[in-house]
Amino acid sequence: MVAVSSAVPRGLLALGVVFHMVYVLSIFDIYFKSPVVANIPPVAIHSSYPPPAQRLVVFVADGCRADRFFELNDTFSVFAHNKLRAAGLGHLIPTAHWWVPPWSELTHTHRRPDEPTRVPFLRHIIQHKGSWGVSHTGVPTESRPGHVAMFAGMYEDVSAVTRGWQSNPVDFDSIFNTSNSSFLFGSPDIVPMFAKNMPHVHEHHYSSEEEDFTKDAAALDTWVYHQVDDLFTAATANASLNAQIRRPQTIIFCHFLGIDSNGHAHRPMSHEYLANVALVDRLVEGIERRVQEFFKDDRTAFLFTADHGMSVQGSHGDGAPANTRTPLVVWGAGITPPMQAAATRATAFDLDVPTHSHDEIYAQLAAQTEQERRAFEDWNLHHFVRKDVLQADLAPLAAALLGMPYPRNSVGVLPFAYLQQGLYRARAVAYNAQALFLHAQKLMQTKREVTLAALFRRFPRLDDCSVLLESIERAFGAKAYRAIETSSQAVIGHALAGLKFYQQYDWFVLSAIITTGYLCWMAVVYTAVAEWPFSTSQLVLLPARASAPTRAVDGMLLLLLAAGGLAMRIYSRAAPPMYYAYLAFPIVFGRFMWRHPSSPSPGVLAHAMWIVVSLELIAWGYFTREIFSLLCLLMALYAYTQQPHSRMTGRWVAALLSLVVFPWIPTDVGDVLGLVLSAGTMYTLQHPVHSATPWIALNWALCIGSLGRLAAAMRRPTCLRTRLVEMMLAIAPLYLLLSISFEVWFYVAFCVALLVWVEFENGVATAPGNDVRVALWYLMLFKLSFFGTGNVASMSSFEISSTFRFVTVFSPFVMGGLLVFKILLPMVIVTAAFDVLTTLRGDSPYRLGLLVVLLSDVLAIQFFYLVQYEGSWKEIGNSISNFGIVNAMILFTPILLFVSRLCLHRHPAHARTD
Repeated sequence: MVAVSSAVPRGLLALGVVFHMVYVLSIFDIYFKSPVVANIPPVAIHSSYPPPAQRLVVFVADGCRADRFFELNDTFSVFAHNKLRAAGLGHLIPTAHWWVPPWSELTHTHRRPDEPTRVPFLRHIIQHKGSWGVSHTGVPTESRPGHVAMFAGMYEDVSAVTRGWQSNPVDFDSIFNTSNSSFLFGSPDIVPMFAKNMPHVHEHHYSSEEEDFTKDAAALDTWVYHQVDDLFTAATANASLNAQIRRPQTIIFCHFLGIDSNGHAHRPMSHEYLANVALVDRLVEGIERRVQEFFKDDRTAFLFTADHGMSVQGSHGDGAPANTRTPLVVWGAGITPPMQAAATRATAFDLDVPTHSHDEIYAQLAAQTEQERRAFEDWNLHHFVRKDVLQADLAPLAAALLGMPYPRNSVGVLPFAYLQQGLYRARAVAYNAQALFLHAQKLMQTKREVTLAALFRRFPRLDDCSVLLESIERAFGAKAYRAIETSSQAVIGHALAGLKFYQQYDWFVLSAIITTGYLCWMAVVYTAVAEWPFSTSQLVLLPARASAPTRAVDGMLLLLLAAGGLAMRIYSRAAPPMYYAYLAFPIVFGRFMWRHPSSPSPGVLAHAMWIVVSLELIAWGYFTREIFSLLCLLMALYAYTQQPHSRMTGRWVAALLSLVVFPWIPTDVGDVLGLVLSAGTMYTLQHPVHSATPWIALNWALCIGSLGRLAAAMRRPTCLRTRLVEMMLAIAPLYLLLSISFEVWFYVAFCVALLVWVEFENGVATAPGNDVRVALWYLMLFKLSFFGTGNVASMSSFEISSTFRFVTVFSPFVMGGLLVFKILLPMVIVTAAFDVLTTLRGDSPYRLGLLVVLLSDVLAIQFFYLVQYEGSWKEIGNSISNFGIVNAMILFTPILLFVSRLCLHRHPAHARTD
């Protein structure tokens, strides 16, 4: 067998990495333009209309699920009382239940005086004082985007989740910016980002070291209560502080992190999590009582909600209903009291959602039928009108309660059903419509200024807004408040549609450029594989035998680069530099294709059907991971049809069949400690507070020792097969300690299958098209290494409990690094097997690796057009992740091959392939 050069085409790989890094960002220019528009004029309710509230107290229970909050169940609530006593807050323990005596005038026929609840105070508010509903969050369901939505009324760019654990400048308007005074208490990850460069915003937070998963996270919430209590105590003795806190348009924000921390550490069904929910209820009651005693004017509004929920695995991040459904309770000044539901409602809640958010909310509820059925049965709140909102709608609600300007760049729709009817509510709704119209008008003006007049496309529905706003203003004279609210929703609908239109204004032009760029890149990669070994000089130099016409046309193609730039300049005078980069790649690649024409080999054409079917199944597998079981069966069937009587074929088929079961196991199966722990070890791990440090040190030592032994083994002359087995065994302890469920069995079956694959391919005779099949099978196994135990949603949910064996103090970058490392370990193993396989066949792993990149780019084009910017939040987030993952293959493949060759070929004895 003739060996193929294994030289690395560094220039081509570098160009490919740059190309994919640029093109993966294209979806944010096409589908997800930044929602921030500069110089939008502020819109505030005129001072002649006094607001109903002088101050607002906001409670955010981080990570609180709606079902755990609303359900009729007081399990583990008694543990909250122990936590209150430990914090010196025994006076907050209720001496009697919060339900009203039967003889009270507030009693209604549907009230159950003996109903158990872990939130008696807030349930009392729902039944007798305020309004309630479910707040539907955006994606990703992380803390920073959630709080930005609540306080700025805008959904950050999806990429902003990477900043979710950092302290960043406040680059958006929020309700705190326009308040006269704000006092923020909570975690160091949230409150500082709203206070930076704002002298009137005072923030107090505990240290990040306090976020230790081995400690009682409830202490973080009692800390917030003590800080608020100290604020009012200090204001009693300090005249300056007293005057400051009594200013109108004052906001007090209490961020309770304990529920989220206990959910991560113990799961949302644990007594720690549920007791923390009960604890927060007691703390909210205590703070409300303290506020009322201090001000004594009934001019305070209160708002309780959560930034996101929590999955059963103790994670969040994706758009699952458990993460997007959060409680909302609002009461106090200006808030409508409880409303009795229609008597005819026997199987569903009576929802009052008269705003433009109605369609989106009902679309989400239609996809949550099971959650709604359980809520109707378990909450016993269907006798009260429910008022659901989108999370971004809370910002205009807070602004309207205090008479503040709506946050600029807010896309929130005022949920006016929470406000008491009358002139002020109608004015608040009309100004909300005007603010959104000015937002859309400013974005249209910005786009028109940079576009050639003949090419500019208007959004006609915006022209109707001016007429509607004039009719709204006339309707105030007739006191037709209902008509005003209805017309305002029509303006809001037009404005939001206009915002979406201009944010995706360049979709068609950019999509055509991006598609052409991918096709041209794929042609370059195929030419490099066909003309292997491929040198960097071939990218820039003409072939030695190039004809005169070829050289002439080559010069003309160079002019296209300048012509393309000029065309982009004419299309948009303010086109960002990335637009020119998108256009440059297809021109450069097209020039190369003209100089190096090639056509598919007969072997590739013969396998075209199998290639297309397999790639379509891989794409389908991103959405339904069980499809990878079908792919394993197809691989086994293909192998059997090629060599039906071979013993090695039987082993390969058996190995593939052992992998079929894993994609069918749910990703949320949770901990299965019985697979790996004895009873004694389980008992020890139940007391992590007393024994965490030595166990963590032992785990780190075990993993470092295993990897160190692999490094030592690299110096010994061994054959590639033996070294591959050593590599698998060295990685096993680290993967095992990062596993909490069936992943361990998957790793064993996967390693066995890879070893059999190497032997199977080594015995297959070389034939046309085999290279493509090997690359395709590697791509399938590479995807199976991830989808065998998870999916894109589970990856974005951050299952941080699997890192507790190495770190217990909240450290997102360390925990995130360990989780990424866990995901990469099976990928390293499958790439190492691919490296051994190609070496034994006398081929270059980099050559076949380029084929893998080519196949992945076929998926990239498909996922580019499958990017969702509408529909459920889960679909939107997953579609973005899918596109990013397939584009990352150009980076993963050479890096993992480098790691593989470092481990397998470092010693000169790598020539031993026996």
